[in-house]
Amino acid sequence: MMKHRIILLLSVLVLALGLVKVQPVFGQEKKDKPEPVRELNFGVLTTEASDNLSTLWAPFLEDMGKMTGIKVNAFFSADYSGLIEAMRFGKIQASWFSNKPGLEAVRRSNGEVFAKATYPDGAPGYYSVLLVPADSPYKTLDDILKCDKTIDFGMGDPNSTSGTLMPMAYIFAPRGIVPTECFKNVTNATHEANGYAVANKLVDVATNNTTNLKRLARTQPDILSRIRVLWTSPLIQTDPIVWRRDLDQRTKEKLLYFFMTYGRRADSSEELHRQRQVLAELDFGTFLPASDAHLDPIIRLELVRDMARVRNDDTLDEETRTKELVRLQGELNEVGIGDTEMIVAEGIDKNNRVSKRSHAMAVPWQRIIFTLSIGLVAFAMFFWSSATRGAGPVKLLRERVFDAAVWAIFLSMLIWAYVAAEIYKTPDLINNADKMGEYAAGFLKLDWKEGWLYLQQMSVTIQIALWGTFLSILFAIPFGLLSSRNVAPAPVVFFVRRLMDAFRSINELVVGTMFVVTVGLGPFAGVMALAVHTTGVLAKLFSEAVEAMDPGPVEGVRATGARPIHEVIWGVIPQVAPLWTSYALYRFETNTRSATILGLIGAGGIGQLLFEQIRSFQYGKTAAILLIIIVAVTLVDMLSQILRKRLM
Repeated sequence: MMKHRIILLLSVLVLALGLVKVQPVFGQEKKDKPEPVRELNFGVLTTEASDNLSTLWAPFLEDMGKMTGIKVNAFFSADYSGLIEAMRFGKIQASWFSNKPGLEAVRRSNGEVFAKATYPDGAPGYYSVLLVPADSPYKTLDDILKCDKTIDFGMGDPNSTSGTLMPMAYIFAPRGIVPTECFKNVTNATHEANGYAVANKLVDVATNNTTNLKRLARTQPDILSRIRVLWTSPLIQTDPIVWRRDLDQRTKEKLLYFFMTYGRRADSSEELHRQRQVLAELDFGTFLPASDAHLDPIIRLELVRDMARVRNDDTLDEETRTKELVRLQGELNEVGIGDTEMIVAEGIDKNNRVSKRSHAMAVPWQRIIFTLSIGLVAFAMFFWSSATRGAGPVKLLRERVFDAAVWAIFLSMLIWAYVAAEIYKTPDLINNADKMGEYAAGFLKLDWKEGWLYLQQMSVTIQIALWGTFLSILFAIPFGLLSSRNVAPAPVVFFVRRLMDAFRSINELVVGTMFVVTVGLGPFAGVMALAVHTTGVLAKLFSEAVEAMDPGPVEGVRATGARPIHEVIWGVIPQVAPLWTSYALYRFETNTRSATILGLIGAGGIGQLLFEQIRSFQYGKTAAILLIIIVAVTLVDMLSQILRKRLM
C-alpha cells in the first residue's frame, strides 16, 4: 500500500512539473520587435553586506518602479561574474556595475552604458588604495614588494577595478610581480571584508577604495581608525549604469528619464530632499548620461597591464615580445593613450624590477631527499616486519613487497605534506588558546536584529535542499541501476559510472554558476546544483547497494520467465529499498548544510548572509545565523529518523 502511494505521488508530481513547464508555451507568438517589459530585473554588486545594501537600495528601486511604471526586482550578488553572466543570458536587464565589470558586461553580455553616477561631494571619481593596519611596520610600497613570502595580501574580486585592475596595472605588472608568487597568501574578498580583515590584522595588506573608506567613516569610524592608507592610485572615474542593448526603446526611454531626473526634479522640495537623501545613503550624487566611451580608460589600463607583462616576461624571445608590444600599442592608439602614458612608455626600469619566477620554480631538493630517505627506511622496516617467523603460513615475496611499498608511500606522503599542510603549527593551538577563546567570545553576543530575515532565508535553504534531493533521487534510481555490474552490461556500467564521477567531482558552486546563467539568479539554480551533485553521489551509493544484494530473489523471479524489467522491480528494488531510503534521507540532511553556501553565487538561501557576516566580523549576527542553521539541521535530522522508521 505504501509503495502504491509513493508511486502515485511521484506520478502526480512529474505530471504537475510537466504542465508547469509546457503550459506557458501555448499561444506564444514570435515577435520581431521586443515588447515593453512589465518587470525589470536590476542587478547590484554587493561591495558590502547584502542585508545592509538591500535596505539602502530599497527606496531607490521602489522609486524607480513608481516613476517608470515597471515592476523592478532587485538582485544582489557579491560575485561580479554572476551578474555579468546573468545579464548575458537575459536574466537581468540593467545593473549598476563598477568600471571593470561594466566593461565585461559590454563585451560579453550585450550591455550598453547609458548613465554614470556622480558623488555627493562633486568628486569626479574615486581612488584605489592599499590598506595596512594603523600600527603596521610597512610604510612604503617597497616594504611590501620584497616578495619574501611573509605577507598575507587581500586582493579584490578578479573583475574589480579598484580591487584588482588598478593594483595590477600600476603596482604589480610594471614590476613583473605575480602576487601569488610574491606573497605568502593571496585571498579575494569584497572591499568591506578587506577593510575588516586589515583592521583585525587577519591580512597584512589589502586593496580597497576611497568610496568604501568614506562609508566606513560614516558608519564605523572605529574600524577606520585601525587602518592606514599605504598607496593611492590615479583617479578612477565614476561607476557606469548598464542596460542590455536589445532592451525595447520605450523601456530605455523610461529608465533614462528616471536616472536623469532623480534627485534633480520633483513635485515638491520635500520630495526632492528625500530623493537626494536616498542617493546620499548610496554615496551617489545625481546621474549623468554616458556611453560605452566611458569605459575607454579601463581598456587603456588593461592594455597598460598587458604591455607591462610582456615587457617583463622572461620566457618570450625578443621577436615575439616586439610583435606583442606592437599589437598592444596599436590597440592602445585606437582608444588614445590618455593619462596612462607615463607608465606605458618605459614601465619600471628592467634592472630594478622584481621577478620571483626563479623562486617559484626552485626545486626543494632537501625535502625530496629527506622524504625519499624516510620512504626507503619505512619500506625496509615494513618489509622486514612482514617476514614469517616460526610456525605459520609463509607470505609470498611479491605480497610482502607490495604491502611494504604501499605503507612506505603512504608514510612518505604524510611526511611530504607536513610542510604544505603546516602541521608544524600544531603547538600554536595551545600557545594561542587565549586568542581562540577571545575570538569565540564574540559569538556569545547574539544579534537578532535581522532574525526574521535569517529565518526566511533558512526556510528557502531547506526548500532548496528538499527539491534538490527529490530530483536527485528520481535521476539516481536509473543511473544507480545502470551503474551496477550485476544489472547492466559492462560498457554501459563503465560509461554511466564515469558520468556519475563527473557529477560528483564538480563542486555545487561551479554547477550552480552554470545554472545561474540558464535560469537566472534565485533558488532554482541552487536546486539544480544540488540535484546534479547529489545524483552522482546517490547513484554510486544505490549501485553499491544493488551489487551487495542477495542474488537469490532475482534468480527466483528470472526462473518464472519474467523480463529483465520485472527482475529489477520484483527482485532488486524490494531488497535495496530500505538502504536507498536511508541514503536518500541522509543526503537530504547533508544537502541542507550544502545549500547554505549556494547563496554565495546568487542561488538563494542563507549562505550569502552567513559568509558576509563572517567576512565583516559581525560575530553576533554570525552566531544568530549559525544557531538557526544548527536548529534547522537538527529538526531535519529528527524528521529523517521518523521517516526512516516509518518507511523501512
